[in-house]
Amino acid sequence: MPSLPRSAEQYGRDQRTEIRAALAALRRRWRRMGDDFDASWARLEPGILTVLDTAQERVASGAVEYIPAVLAETGQLVRPPSYQVDPWRLVGTSGDGWGTDSLAYGAVIRAKEAIGAGASIAQALHRGGTYLTTATGTMLSDTRRTAERMAGASRGVTLWVRMLEPPSCGRCIQLAGKETRNPVAFQRHPRCDCRNIPTTENLAGSMVTDPREYLDGLSDRELARALGSQSNARAYRDGADHNQLINAYRHKGDVRSAQVYGQNVKYTTEGVTRRGQAYRAMRRAGYAQGQTDVRAKGARYFRAKAPRLMPESIYQIATDPADARRLLRLYGWTG
Repeated sequence: MPSLPRSAEQYGRDQRTEIRAALAALRRRWRRMGDDFDASWARLEPGILTVLDTAQERVASGAVEYIPAVLAETGQLVRPPSYQVDPWRLVGTSGDGWGTDSLAYGAVIRAKEAIGAGASIAQALHRGGTYLTTATGTMLSDTRRTAERMAGASRGVTLWVRMLEPPSCGRCIQLAGKETRNPVAFQRHPRCDCRNIPTTENLAGSMVTDPREYLDGLSDRELARALGSQSNARAYRDGADHNQLINAYRHKGDVRSAQVYGQNVKYTTEGVTRRGQAYRAMRRAGYAQGQTDVRAKGARYFRAKAPRLMPESIYQIATDPADARRLLRLYGWTG
């Protein structure tokens, strides 16, 4: 499996260090807020904005230095920049175009809203502080990616490959090796540490991480963590499609529990529309029938009325390993 370039690993560590330091500094300052939110903010705002400005500049500078370093390490031509990227040009603005002063003041607004909803002073300040650190983390990540894009474009980079920084979650594993023309094109979940590596057409293939190759190299414990449960890891070893297992958790609430024939089972609502792999498998087995399909109000597609059992429940009801594999196939987990 291709490994993350050392320069990318070091860059990732440095960026996380910068962001953590900024968030810690913000928390210290926010703790000085008093009962009078406006008066406290007027006193603390200059220091908070200084933290934001400094962090943005340092994150952007790190990104600008990273691009030629990773190009050199991966054996690519390091072209002279066609223009100079000034990190300070990215300071003072958040990813959505608003000033960082407006972003920071959002913490005060959240605190006031909490008071209006009946929260105590302590609860309101906690809510405002949480907003401040969350919004800042997102803003600094946006700054980093924007600086990467600008620095890459200045050196003729036109293609980016998404690489894992193990250990990785299932959603990231699914997208390993994804190629894009834009370094901000793929969505990240909180604390995602995947890296976009700048590359060229003829080198992109050598950087692609195959999800199955990565999963096959994990221990049982690591595999369970990546796929969501020990039962899912067992199902994968029994031939289940990793995409099906990971997608079962695509949306919050997709995996549910219910009483079926006197047994408590886990099932997922993912993949059971008429266009889904699970629906087709369940219909072949007689578990889904077009005339019994349902469509919730406002939903776009019909869904099978019968639940799609999760591997955990399949292994509970299976009479032997062969029966478990049969059920995995009938519920669309295996091809």
